[in-house]
Amino acid sequence: MIDYNGKLTRSDSVALEVSNRGFQYGDGIFETIIYRKKEIMFLDEHWERISEGVNGLKLNISFTKEEFKNTVLELLEVNGLIGLSARIKLYIWRKSGGLYTPEQSNAEYLLTSEQAQKKKIVQFEKVGIADSIYLQETAFSHLKTISALPYVMAGIEKKERGLEELFLLNQDGFLAEASSSNLYFLNLEKRTIYTPSLETGCINGVSRRFLFKNAKHFGLEIKEVLWMPEELISDKLSIFTINVAGVNCIQKIYMTKMGDCTEGLKLFKEIFKW
Repeated sequence: MIDYNGKLTRSDSVALEVSNRGFQYGDGIFETIIYRKKEIMFLDEHWERISEGVNGLKLNISFTKEEFKNTVLELLEVNGLIGLSARIKLYIWRKSGGLYTPEQSNAEYLLTSEQAQKKKIVQFEKVGIADSIYLQETAFSHLKTISALPYVMAGIEKKERGLEELFLLNQDGFLAEASSSNLYFLNLEKRTIYTPSLETGCINGVSRRFLFKNAKHFGLEIKEVLWMPEELISDKLSIFTINVAGVNCIQKIYMTKMGDCTEGLKLFKEIFKW
């Protein structure tokens, strides 16, 4: 079952219109949410980004945060996922009408849910820098818009090169993010987490928002940086990719060994309650 504009219906009974603006123009946003341990994980941070997204795209939605939470729980219940681990996806797009210039601001939405396996922590040893994709900062680059072509093409390049992970740079050569996660560089000695600035064009991820709010509770400082790839070569830095689904460790970039991840993984598991 899915929720399509507030109505529960079978997923195979819904047909989106050809005039759908998400399909025609990428005129919308999406959100991937994890449900685990009977809890919608990072709900506050997700709602924060949803609100930023609809405001940034000048969309009107018809539900509040509390209504959204109840809708998610209702969908999980009808799909028999309460008490299990689940992945929820929310798509919001502008109602049909108009060409590049829309006729209205009201939005439609689609909510789906499926069972998710517990994500294993992976220690990547085949990691490279993208050669075909570069990010740049725009008014919308920090949002998760339906138009996710840079990340699709990064995924294709990663696969073609036989890599486990790919780092994306911006147009000035600064590290921006990984193929589907934010990047974090941890110096445990200094109790400091470094992460690429939003000026690089990276997405302002939910894990990123959560860390900025909660780092101090764990005696950590988090700083935004503009770093070139060569600045990562330090045995004092351990490197991680993190999104709402989990954390992974970068062991090597090309043939260069990075700092040990063991203590950092313990720390991030504690912070995010994984």
